[in-house]
Amino acid sequence: MNDDEHEPAMAGENAVARLFEAADCDVSQAAGREPGSVDWFATPRKGLGRRRTYFRVWTRCPEDIDVALAELDDKRRATAADRALGVVMVGGLLPGYSADLEAGRCAVLTYRRLVLEVSGIADSVREHVLAYGARAEPALYLPRRVDDRERAYPDAVGWIKEWVRGRPTSPIILLSRHAADRSAVVEQVIYEIGARFVSEPDDTVLLSRQAPVGAASLAYALGFSVLVHEDIRLLHSHQPSLACLEYSAVKSYERSVRDYLPGKYVSLSTPSSIDVERWFEARLGSPALNARFLSAREREPEFRRLTDASANLRPMLDAVLDSRGVSSSGIAQWIAYVVHDYISTVLRGALRDETASPAQLVPLEDAALTQFSLGWISIEPGRQLVSHPARGPEREQILTWHEEGSHGRFQMNTLIRDYLIARRLAREILAGNVGSLSRHQFPREYVFLFLSILSPEAAARFAEGRGVEVRAEIEAEVERRLQLTLAHQLKRSVGAILMHVQHVRENLGAADVAKFDYEFRRIDEELAFQSALAEQTGRWQEVPNDPPEGLALHENVVDAAAPLRQKYPDVVCEIDVSVALAVRASRAGLREILHCLMENAFHAVASAPAPRVGIRATHEGDTVRLDIVDNGPGIRAEDRERIFEPYVTTKKGGDQPLGTGLGLAIARRYAARLGAYVGLDPECEGTCFFARFVTWRDAS
Repeated sequence: MNDDEHEPAMAGENAVARLFEAADCDVSQAAGREPGSVDWFATPRKGLGRRRTYFRVWTRCPEDIDVALAELDDKRRATAADRALGVVMVGGLLPGYSADLEAGRCAVLTYRRLVLEVSGIADSVREHVLAYGARAEPALYLPRRVDDRERAYPDAVGWIKEWVRGRPTSPIILLSRHAADRSAVVEQVIYEIGARFVSEPDDTVLLSRQAPVGAASLAYALGFSVLVHEDIRLLHSHQPSLACLEYSAVKSYERSVRDYLPGKYVSLSTPSSIDVERWFEARLGSPALNARFLSAREREPEFRRLTDASANLRPMLDAVLDSRGVSSSGIAQWIAYVVHDYISTVLRGALRDETASPAQLVPLEDAALTQFSLGWISIEPGRQLVSHPARGPEREQILTWHEEGSHGRFQMNTLIRDYLIARRLAREILAGNVGSLSRHQFPREYVFLFLSILSPEAAARFAEGRGVEVRAEIEAEVERRLQLTLAHQLKRSVGAILMHVQHVRENLGAADVAKFDYEFRRIDEELAFQSALAEQTGRWQEVPNDPPEGLALHENVVDAAAPLRQKYPDVVCEIDVSVALAVRASRAGLREILHCLMENAFHAVASAPAPRVGIRATHEGDTVRLDIVDNGPGIRAEDRERIFEPYVTTKKGGDQPLGTGLGLAIARRYAARLGAYVGLDPECEGTCFFARFVTWRDAS
């Protein structure tokens, strides 16, 4: 070895010294045994094993590594150092040699390798490679597509690896809607680059999540590693990094500063349903099990949504594989078993720390009940539903959130919702509160299936408690069918009689028609009554099932009043309803309630002197009360409750009823289905029927 090859460059030794100081080491110098030489040492300031390291620098790799190692070992012994390192500042090492820093006391390594080792980045990457590989994660990775606005690439991991190998000089902003997609790609690409580093440690640029402080900051600044982060504040136009961000965060930043982020925008796509199905098929290992899995996805859209979610793939695969031991059953029961197993796995991981308890799931159960009641859950911007276990991708995983509309409205997967409702139901039933929740009309199929899995005892008690309700439902169904049959028969009979009466009129002379004018009018009135009775009997059973929405009350009141004003032109109708009022109701249900109440009022005053109907609306806390007031004959005290029963009417024309007795009954029945209430206010001046609705409050 020539002396010039051993000649250390002072600038190089200073660079190595600064590196050790950044890694919290004391750097010292001592006069060497050779004339004019200086020995350099680095010793950690903290820790139990504070190994004293002797180091020297070569501009390029020595031609004979063995001779260099022998000289380093002599120097280590002579200076009483714990180890000796020779650092090559430019270029790489000779082929076939790689420094073993764990076993050897002497080593030759590149400056790049030294920076990665001293900063701790190399250790963190090796740990990731070991742990990630031990979980068999590489074989379970599902590729994601990436689009850099110039073209699309089928594999985001391969694209990022090429970008890193190209020694980037500016940041990349990796955008996606789901944290799980970004996390999966980053985990896989750190593993693949790290696996290459394990075999070729001296010429590999790493990806690392290690915070940019101390020696790690130097590694990022020198381009020996690329920082992976989720913090907009760490983006710098002159330094490469991989920023993994949500679309919403980037849009919020751009609005606030009126500018784009420094770096290149790259969009990461969620795997398609076909990609997911191929991924499961390749790993289930059983055509029969895969066929059942595909049938479940086709039969239950919410199961498909759950299995499509990127965060769910690994635990869902385990749950489907575990179902191989389940005896043959219906597809709904199989779905319930798989979802239960999946949620149990996820929650065990989320509640793994010693301070956690199942009580922390109560907010999730409350959220499930809220979604069942309202159809969505409101989450304030910047806040999570619960702090634990629903954190980051785990929240996305547990609930499989998807946005419902805008302004912070979200829905959890309804299978997860039903599971959480079943958890609450089981606990309440076992505590003796059988009726506290069982009176609610929860979605029967999956809630009961989950309940039978979670607690067979609670399911048995629940079934016993539901016996009376089931009998009542059977009786109600019998009544419904009878009513619909009666309505059909009435319509058919009325139609036949109308046809025959018209035939008789056409065959009588004008004098005879005039002679029997009174009889014909009575027949027409009776047929009109029977026709109205048939129509309202059908409407009594056909309660709308449309989902509730926010409806402008003024607009619907005006629309409902219009045909009645035309039919009863002598009735003065005054409407006092603010255009700002909105109520929670289905459109068909609200229209029917308004029609029945208004028709009742107009009909009541039709023959009264100075007939008048007033319609007004007022706020009552979180509800809106709509009053329909008329100056008709009024309702006797003994009839105030009976008036809402089917076929009860107080309107008489001689000995004949003038109404069907179904209008008010239909209004109250429809209102109950909508979560509203229809009643009679005896304290009001005039006859006042009212409807009370829940106020619709838009999240905006």
